[in-house]
Amino acid sequence: MKKKVAIIGGGIGGLMLARELVSGDVSVDVYEKGKNLGGLLAGFPLGKSHLELAYHHIFKSDSEVLSLIKELGLENKMLWIESSIGIHDGEKVQPFMGAIDLLKFKGLDLISKFRLGLVALWLGFDKDWKKYEKVSAAEWMEKYCGRKGYEVIWEPLLQGKFNKEYRKVSMAWLWARIHTRSSSKEKNGKEYLGYIKGGFENLVRKLEKDLRKKGVKFFMGKEVEIKEIEKKYDRVVYTGALSEVDYLGALGIIFETEQNLSPYYWHNINDLESPFLAFIQQTNFIDKKEYRNKHVYYMGSYLSQDDKRFEMKEGELYDLYFDYLKKLFPEFERKKLSFKKIFKFKTAQHLVKMGYKVPKSKMSEKVYRMNFAQIYPEDRGINFAVREGRKMAKVIKDSF
Repeated sequence: MKKKVAIIGGGIGGLMLARELVSGDVSVDVYEKGKNLGGLLAGFPLGKSHLELAYHHIFKSDSEVLSLIKELGLENKMLWIESSIGIHDGEKVQPFMGAIDLLKFKGLDLISKFRLGLVALWLGFDKDWKKYEKVSAAEWMEKYCGRKGYEVIWEPLLQGKFNKEYRKVSMAWLWARIHTRSSSKEKNGKEYLGYIKGGFENLVRKLEKDLRKKGVKFFMGKEVEIKEIEKKYDRVVYTGALSEVDYLGALGIIFETEQNLSPYYWHNINDLESPFLAFIQQTNFIDKKEYRNKHVYYMGSYLSQDDKRFEMKEGELYDLYFDYLKKLFPEFERKKLSFKKIFKFKTAQHLVKMGYKVPKSKMSEKVYRMNFAQIYPEDRGINFAVREGRKMAKVIKDSF
């Protein structure tokens, strides 16, 4: 008899799970409470392309998603662009893309630069992440990078992302971020980031089309509880936020203007007075001709669940973010904006504290859970969502 599986949540992980499960022996229904599939990859049309609400790219080492892209016949749409990164300290932006930039970086003495470089090399080389689980990222980085290097480079990033909880974050989490990124660099030391021409919407749409063709049914704009549907299915997989996990929210602003503010794609804002941690000039990554021949930007911030910005009116948020942007780039003129949009996600990042316990997947004979908070020690991302979807499919199949 054919087995019936329900998947609650239409993010990339849920879609990948559906793809791996659906067959002549298994039917799959996907319930998505929103209007769009793709989760954090969801976006909107802009010019010739689609733009994600939350900025995305993939790495050369992201084998799982690259395999999916190949399976879906999207290889010819893959773009690989050399990365460009700058650090803004509230006064100026400095390039930060490799050893030469580190040596030239102002505000650090030679010993601090040497220690920072050695730490980056070591974490990229070291594969034993378990020894980092019970030490905080802040403590470890301060010890090995030195006080000055930690204060200038790492403390603002950790505090900007994790707010008041930053000293509790496990070094295992930071190890994974650095190790994964270092493995994506070419032999020449340059980093190339991947994007799908036309936006990651092409991946979502192709995946959806493939699933519908295979018989997967979608119930959109429908928020359901596990108890409501459990009796109808042999297995239910819930992909939403988990009650025992602490999450950070995300708030960002996308805007479009004719102004070219920077030569870099990615900017870390190492100033704790800034309302946003990351400033991304998308059109230094993807040609502005793909949009409306104007420059497209993101300002992104991670917030505690009780942060007042989640309740602020749009006008107040625009004033807060754009006024600070003017301090970073004095030439910025708000009157030249041709488009702006605010996005908010209440559970965008799980908080990986020291000794983090991975939430269990199996809740009962019928009910399972799959959420990025179970990806450990790696962080959430498209590649890991694809990987976890495949892994969960095997678990479900083996449970029948």
